[in-house]
Amino acid sequence: MMKEEWRLHQSLVGPLGSALFPATIFLFTAFLALVTPRVLSHMPTATILLMLHVASVLYGLFVGNFGAIGEHVMTRRLGQVSMIMQMPQTYPVSFRTMMAVFYAKDSVFYLLYSYVPLTLGLAVAAPGAGVSLSGVATLGLTTFLSFMAGMGLSFTLSAVSVRSRPLWLMLNTGVAAAAALVYPLGLLKPEQIILPLAYWTDRSLWTLAASSAVAFTLASAGVALMKERYETRESRSGFSFLDAESLFGFTGGLRTLVAKEWAEVRRAGALAPVVMSFAGHLLAIYGMSWVFEAGVGVSLGFNVVFYSGFVGFMGVMTYSFLTNLEHNEYLNVQPVSVDMVVKAKLVLYFVLTAGVSASYVVGIGFLKNQLSLVPLGLLLAGATSVYVVGVTSYLTGLWTNTMFFDARVILSFCVYVVPPMIVAEVAALMMPFRAGVAAPVVVAVSALLLAAAMPLLRRMEQRWADVPFSFVNTGS
Repeated sequence: MMKEEWRLHQSLVGPLGSALFPATIFLFTAFLALVTPRVLSHMPTATILLMLHVASVLYGLFVGNFGAIGEHVMTRRLGQVSMIMQMPQTYPVSFRTMMAVFYAKDSVFYLLYSYVPLTLGLAVAAPGAGVSLSGVATLGLTTFLSFMAGMGLSFTLSAVSVRSRPLWLMLNTGVAAAAALVYPLGLLKPEQIILPLAYWTDRSLWTLAASSAVAFTLASAGVALMKERYETRESRSGFSFLDAESLFGFTGGLRTLVAKEWAEVRRAGALAPVVMSFAGHLLAIYGMSWVFEAGVGVSLGFNVVFYSGFVGFMGVMTYSFLTNLEHNEYLNVQPVSVDMVVKAKLVLYFVLTAGVSASYVVGIGFLKNQLSLVPLGLLLAGATSVYVVGVTSYLTGLWTNTMFFDARVILSFCVYVVPPMIVAEVAALMMPFRAGVAAPVVVAVSALLLAAAMPLLRRMEQRWADVPFSFVNTGS
């Protein structure tokens, strides 16, 4: 499986791009580690440790949805791809065994691809910050154990979701209740929920051993709860493709493809998850800043315009989800091209997210009593959505999940997106005391983003028209 993972990355992003991904994490982490002591000098060390461990748990929760992946692999054709995980269909090996090996493989993959370069990046800045290298190594270990606990929990919950939806809802409610006991109720301390964090309080090796045992137990529970046999689900509805095609008539020549994308989202039962996931990520940004202000007592001064600038960033994950719903290799024999399908997915993306984005901006305007800034926030949110997702689709096409593992793609994305976003966000923070200067800057950046998005969208055909739907990059 390690060979398969490496081969898959090489085939799609090239050996150089695949190898540069951890190098990019290393450089980015080293830069942040050098800057952080100066920027966050007022923040207690305990708060920084809490943030790092919570982020690791959330990272694990995000990537640990292996139960649903297992069902997807065993019940759907993946074009011309035959994965090692599908071996139980033809060989005398249990699916639980394959999932256990797959889980171990992904654990090693994320360790080598994320946490080793991240720890090495922190080590670069350790001497200047007065932190020992052994302390950095220990931090790498405890954050990785937090990641493994999050991944194990997500794996277990996803395995339960395949067996019993009511039980899955009950367990999720229990997890949410446990988090609420920490904040806002304050009945538990964070280290009582995130066990690796407790090591920084008691410095006990038993704490690390217990953290490892928790991660192993959660992973084992996920494996044990996996189903051995899957049946393809059948569902019926009164959905009419022709009605959908008529509904999207405003898209002109793309209406058939947009209707196809809409049908795939409806058929997969993904309409609510797509919309709620986008809304959830936006609310998480506001929620984390609110928790930070309430818990630490430090006013961040974020206004509605500042939050509006993140709408485009969150849209990247939603667009990525839309590109991952169905495998499109069968379209190689149809009179369509990759760029046409990309454009259809972009239309559907804006249809699904425009209302959520506007509601988010208006809602924060009400919560912060900043309704006068809502028009400016809506302008920036719309501009970032069009520009950032336009850049994403131009760079990654229909393979966003994989292409973002190519360091060259990530660097190009940062070059396109980060500078104008920094200018917009800094201007947003200046609004309370330099509104006369900041507001025109936000308007100018929004206009520039919209203007820059147009050539990218027009060049979409040149970028992806001649690429097959079974895209394989053999470049180095």
